[in-house]
Amino acid sequence: MIVDLEAIRTNYRLLACRSRGTTAAVVKGDGYGHGMLRSALALQEAGARLFFTARLDDAFSLRDHLEPECVISVLDGANSSTMAEAVASGIVPVINSHEQLSAAVSVAHKTMRPPRVFVHIDTGMNRLGLAHGRISEIVDLVNLLDIRAYLTHFAAADDMHIAFCERQVAALRAAVAKLPAAPLSIANSSGIFLDPSFHGDITRPGKSLFGIHPLADGDNPKSEPAIVLAPVIQVRQLRSGDPVGYSSTWHAPSDRRIAVIAVGYANGYSRIASNHGQVAFDGRSAPIVGRVSMDLIAVDITELSETTIAAGSVAEIVGPSISYRQLAAIMATNEHEALISLGRSCPRIYLGHKPAPSKVGGAQRYRLIASEFAAPNLG
Repeated sequence: MIVDLEAIRTNYRLLACRSRGTTAAVVKGDGYGHGMLRSALALQEAGARLFFTARLDDAFSLRDHLEPECVISVLDGANSSTMAEAVASGIVPVINSHEQLSAAVSVAHKTMRPPRVFVHIDTGMNRLGLAHGRISEIVDLVNLLDIRAYLTHFAAADDMHIAFCERQVAALRAAVAKLPAAPLSIANSSGIFLDPSFHGDITRPGKSLFGIHPLADGDNPKSEPAIVLAPVIQVRQLRSGDPVGYSSTWHAPSDRRIAVIAVGYANGYSRIASNHGQVAFDGRSAPIVGRVSMDLIAVDITELSETTIAAGSVAEIVGPSISYRQLAAIMATNEHEALISLGRSCPRIYLGHKPAPSKVGGAQRYRLIASEFAAPNLG
């Protein structure tokens, strides 16, 4: 996986321009598969000063590398055994439950100082958060904390379910009217592309920082930072009727030429793509034939020039010819899971200080990157 850090920085600046108020950066899922630490450092360079992780361990890891003025919050929060350490380390936990609230209050009593927290109020996602209809039960406890913001999470902004989003915003505003004054954090990636009335004071883009389309329909308004390439390790000539792969699920309908590529489900490329996925060679697509195996796939290159594809050629798994959304469709999932799976299992190479690949687009950018990071570096 080749990650263009300048594209991530550009995406943050675009989102910050669209946002009303402060723009945070959500780097959970190991930076949506792009690498949490390197992505966070790039986002810091772009101006981000508030970061959200999902897990407390990730928050601790970021704390060691970001500038002291950066605020790091953990969306899952902390429990009674980790709350004191989190607060002492400068982490700002999100309070999602009565148990977490009690743990934070306990820290306040022991230290004689109110810990900084975000308070998550559930307004319809029914996942994490304090129930918006039971806020009166927590008023006295919340008064003992340093509330940096109240947040909620849209359940259907990506589907443009505006009425549901409006109900969530109304529920949040009604809930916080009973609580100490603090900023509101409402919009996620999708919410930023709705009317600014949905933003609140702090927006929390995550997937859109990494080029994942924020809405169900329409063109992606942002750069896709990751390109995944894999080397061809063998080219084979088949006769009509020859099978390919485990269980012989595909047979050559005529004399065919196939390329065997070093990527498979051990690298996060889903077995679901068997017999219907595709890769690209310099903008020309080649269908996957046979089963995706642990480390290899086979693609039919019969229709492509025999002189240009050989052992050592580079296939595009995702990039200018295969978008994140197309990759997700091939793998029968969403862009998040597809990229996290690939990012977790493929070696990463970071761009960001090499101007040429970052400043050109489409097929030209692909050719520059593919030539620089040829098969010996990708195996």
